[in-house]
Amino acid sequence: MKTRRYLHMVIALVLISLAACAANAQISTGTKAPDFTLPTLDGGKFTLSDCFKEQPSVVVLDIWATWCPPCKAEIPYLVDLQNKYQSNKSVTIVGVAFDQDKTKVADFARSQSINYTVVLDYGGNKIGSSYKVGGIPMTCLIDKKGIIRYVHNGFPIRDENEQKKEIAKMEGEIKTLLDEK
Repeated sequence: MKTRRYLHMVIALVLISLAACAANAQISTGTKAPDFTLPTLDGGKFTLSDCFKEQPSVVVLDIWATWCPPCKAEIPYLVDLQNKYQSNKSVTIVGVAFDQDKTKVADFARSQSINYTVVLDYGGNKIGSSYKVGGIPMTCLIDKKGIIRYVHNGFPIRDENEQKKEIAKMEGEIKTLLDEK
């Protein structure tokens, strides 16, 4: 009887551990980026796979929300990246807002002078599970063939030097992807 009870406890612990691992999983680098089509703030539609067609581009896919302090800290750096690469059609920056309220996202985007495409995924219902988003911000760098090459989770909120290091790392990764054929 004790052996059977012990075996049941071990099995239960293994199942709980597996569930916890699955809950904390994130999308793997080296995998094809799941395609999606979402509405943009300006009333249009954005389809990820369009970025890899005629003139393929490196995609910086930033998943965020207006209520998220690390997301708010990261956005000015993404605005700067957009300013730097906007003349280079080989880089596309897309922000995926998980907020429920389009007006709130639009007001926030204006107040932050967001100059890149913002799409709406209300509550993360469309890409939350396909990208295995466990926390935000989550930034995926996707190569010109549509393969996720780098994933960044979180963003430093208090240390400006750490913020600059994180963005420099992302920018180095972008340059690496741009240099690939």
